[in-house]
Amino acid sequence: MIFHKSVFCYLFIFATVFSHLAFSQVIFRDLPNYKLNSSDQLLFDITSSRDIISLNGAWKVYTADDKKKEKVMVTIPSVFKGEGEFVFEKSFNLTNEQINNHKISLNFFGINYSADISVNNAIIYRHPGGEFPFSLPIPRDLLKSDKENIISVKLFYALDALNTIPLKQRFLFPHNFGGIIRDVYLHFTPNISITDFNFKKEIDIKNNKAIISLQTIIDNKEFRKIPDSLGTKSDFILKAQILFKDGVSVITSEQNAFRLEPSKRIEIKNNLTIASPVLWSPDNPFSYLVRLELWQGDQLVDRSDKSMALYNLQLSENNFILNGKDFHLYGVTYSASDFQYGSLSSYERMENDLTVIKHAGFNAVRFSRELPHPYYLRLCEKLGLLAFVELPISNLPENLAASQNFVERSKNYLSGLLSAYSSYSAITGIGFGSSYLFSSDEHRAILSNLAGQVKKNRNIITYASFFDFGYQEINNLDIYGIELLNKQPDDIQSKVENLKTSVGSGKLFIGEATYIVNIGQTDGYVNKFSYEAQAKFFDDMFSFYEENNLSGFFVNTMYDIRGDYRSIVCGYNKDNVYNIGLISEDRNQERLAFKILSARMKNAEKVTIPIGSEKDDAPMIFIITGLVLALLMGVLVNSGRKFRDDASRALLRPYNFFADVRDQRIISAYHSLFLGAIISLVISLILANLFYYIRNNILFERIILSFGSPDLIAGISYLAWNPVKALIWLFIISVIVMFLLTIVITASSFFVRTKVYLSSVFFTIVWSLLPVVLLIPLGIVLYRLLNAGAGNIYIYVFLILFSLWMLYRLLKGVSVIFDINAGGIYFYGLLTIALIKLIFFVYFEVNNSVFQYLKLALKQFNIFG
Repeated sequence: MIFHKSVFCYLFIFATVFSHLAFSQVIFRDLPNYKLNSSDQLLFDITSSRDIISLNGAWKVYTADDKKKEKVMVTIPSVFKGEGEFVFEKSFNLTNEQINNHKISLNFFGINYSADISVNNAIIYRHPGGEFPFSLPIPRDLLKSDKENIISVKLFYALDALNTIPLKQRFLFPHNFGGIIRDVYLHFTPNISITDFNFKKEIDIKNNKAIISLQTIIDNKEFRKIPDSLGTKSDFILKAQILFKDGVSVITSEQNAFRLEPSKRIEIKNNLTIASPVLWSPDNPFSYLVRLELWQGDQLVDRSDKSMALYNLQLSENNFILNGKDFHLYGVTYSASDFQYGSLSSYERMENDLTVIKHAGFNAVRFSRELPHPYYLRLCEKLGLLAFVELPISNLPENLAASQNFVERSKNYLSGLLSAYSSYSAITGIGFGSSYLFSSDEHRAILSNLAGQVKKNRNIITYASFFDFGYQEINNLDIYGIELLNKQPDDIQSKVENLKTSVGSGKLFIGEATYIVNIGQTDGYVNKFSYEAQAKFFDDMFSFYEENNLSGFFVNTMYDIRGDYRSIVCGYNKDNVYNIGLISEDRNQERLAFKILSARMKNAEKVTIPIGSEKDDAPMIFIITGLVLALLMGVLVNSGRKFRDDASRALLRPYNFFADVRDQRIISAYHSLFLGAIISLVISLILANLFYYIRNNILFERIILSFGSPDLIAGISYLAWNPVKALIWLFIISVIVMFLLTIVITASSFFVRTKVYLSSVFFTIVWSLLPVVLLIPLGIVLYRLLNAGAGNIYIYVFLILFSLWMLYRLLKGVSVIFDINAGGIYFYGLLTIALIKLIFFVYFEVNNSVFQYLKLALKQFNIFG
């Protein structure tokens, strides 16, 4: 039986492999009626001296290897489904005044994945990969005023198992699409301008003041000869101001006079003090405006504004302290998953999503598994939400974590992230992903390395989320997250107590609490994987957080998301929807878990969770199929003495029986065909039971996910969640495999002297598997036995031994009809199976590094290492 099942698996795998070799069509998608929100002038750095030109809209695209350059029109921003290398082109016009009087930069809010960016056929930047925003100065000598300028983005998108962030094998991650996925625009600043300015905040709670340290770089790119009607043309004044958010009322200011010659730059530092500052908090999201103005005489040359939220978040031994007061962190993870558009969202959708999060009672958002659009961070500051931004890494294989190439790639990615989001006050923490292992030296080393890099750049909280509970200290990492994935909090109480003793409750938080729903709504929480069970899980999680005095929690996640893999544990879904959110994907259904958490965070009236009654989910089709098989077997047994005699000899004296088959003694073809059909259906019944049972097994999905094949996991998910169709398809495949085996073994007979007939091989295969019919009673109750959880290991051992017995009988039968020594057949048979497995694993190891991911999954579940 194991041979039979293995061949089915191999055929399924080969079909998967060949499907990867075929060219897949690339589909572009863009949001209807998408508009750039240029009214938010702080987001786009628009002032009286600065402006932008949107490059959104129609672009031309063609494949990079297309010599004919057959271009099609697409709308930017957009995403595409598929892999490949494409060239995007956009033409734009500039006047002579715009080119000569301004420094012009090209700004991308996000592209995925890597790209070479050119202006008028000259490469100006090579983007190494990552969705973070970036800005590129365009050299003036590349721009033209007398004809069109052309921007070219040669973009490559293909996630892999070793070289990209995120990695290819991603568990419960949102869709990751390629393309120019966010806004693109040109930004204009004067030739003499404030190139950059950063500020550091020091809040003195005791003396009720705040000191703002400004660091400003001013650049003079004005090479034209200008009449000096205002005095010395190289003399300037920089005015630094802090204003209320109305942009009119000045709180404090300072100015510096300096001289700046053409082609020179200068750095100026200022310290501004705010007495009795209004501190930002989730309850009072008040922001100031930092304004820098560059004057030449009485002429304003340049102005730059930035929003600033003043708050002080610190860690204590027991909890967070915000602005000198104890602070309870109520957080939720968020991924911008918008139906088939992935992370591509409208500005209205972004604002609505975060507004719902705020009104629910959350005070923090963890942008996990993907980097946020900058507008989300503006909204967090405006609405009163602490933002946690992190590398989109999860379940990182240990060997990869130890790879110097990956470490450097991660550090480069982190540098881009820190630079892109440096001016957003709402960012409270920088994270490095999830599902790390305390017990892994490689994980601790890379986390320490990355956290150290952050600490050198910013004084900000660093964090990571861990799958295990065996705490070991990690340098530069401030807080440690624990993960609850369908785990009842009480089951890990003793482990958390040990963690608290080692690290302290103030440095411990629930990094992500996830409950997977795959059966929808029922009458109560006793039904696992229901919305009611999800509500009970989060209710218990909140109590667990309070009773253990943890520093905070993050619920995973706010809205249902769509992923790249057809998850098994989330239920088979053609749209790859993961039902793990508090609110449905369409935002129309606020689930019971949402109401429970909202009530508890707001300390409102308790919401009742119905207990209900446990429902029997065992499919009736298994019982019906088993009874039909028993009936058919009864008909066959009573069809005549001939069948009973043949069955008795095949079962008890297989050598003599197979010798009769070899010698072409009378064997009923009718009986063999009928028996073969019954055996195939029994095998399909046993496999359907096993698939249906493992549909909720997270470890099994992680193992299948390690192969990095969307088709493989989709096929298994389909079989696991559709028992009737699984029986049909597994039966068909079993019959096909039986006939293919017949052909293969017959072809192998050309290497022996004995003449072997096709019919003899078929009869040998069918009758060698005769004991399979003894499993009919087991097929009726197998799922119930496994679901009861009593003696599962013994059932698995029995099925494995039974399968090996079937393999032995088959190889024994082949040796008899070939009339050669059985040892040779055993050797070559097992060698063939080993070679097939080797080819399978080598293929996926070369393409997707399957062994590294398998090792990590087994180690996380304490099965290996």
